Amino acid sequence: MNNIYVEIIGSDLFSEIIVEIDLTNLIILKNLKTPPIDNYRVIKIIFIENVSLLSVQEYLKKKLPIVFVVKNKSFLLKNKLILGQFHVCLELPLDIFAFKEILNILITKYSFNQNSGITFGEYSVDSNQRTINKNNKKIKLTEKELQLILTLNEHGSLSKSSLLKRIWNYKSNLNSHAFETNLHRLRKKIYKSFKDSNFVYEKNSLYSLNK
Repeated sequence: MNNIYVEIIGSDLFSEIIVEIDLTNLIILKNLKTPPIDNYRVIKIIFIENVSLLSVQEYLKKKLPIVFVVKNKSFLLKNKLILGQFHVCLELPLDIFAFKEILNILITKYSFNQNSGITFGEYSVDSNQRTINKNNKKIKLTEKELQLILTLNEHGSLSKSSLLKRIWNYKSNLNSHAFETNLHRLRKKIYKSFKDSNFVYEKNSLYSLNK
């Protein structure tokens, strides 16, 4: 089973409980020296009555896997808070083992959605088929080209070192040739098929998709 990384917000006590129970494959993000490579498996656990209402409203705008924990679900209705597609609300007290199973279901649902396809600008990407489409024209992508597009789409502007860490698991720029080669091939492929010379652009040492 893959690891599930959780970021706990609004309860230090719950973090301590998770550490003490030592649930297999459930890892608290702040206890890691380096962030996980697979960022699709990070879930925020938010004790919403211990954070500002404004912060909760901002979290609800995010299309990310989030578990909101409350004393009573009427809190949502009272404050007119509407859950998104990948949001779950749980009441205290929690059954910690049932809680872990809920996390598994949530992250599986989110990962499947992320892997099935994305759309940005005039492009659509099918991760299962490893293709990119624009104006009914479709071309194949390599695995690393696909990961590069998905990572930039998910996280916005990223540095070369961050991309190397997330996609190639490199810890420095010393092995940047792999990144530069794949980026060059992707740009060349996109320009040849779609005449887009600015598909991935660099500004202030950060790389972004031209959405």
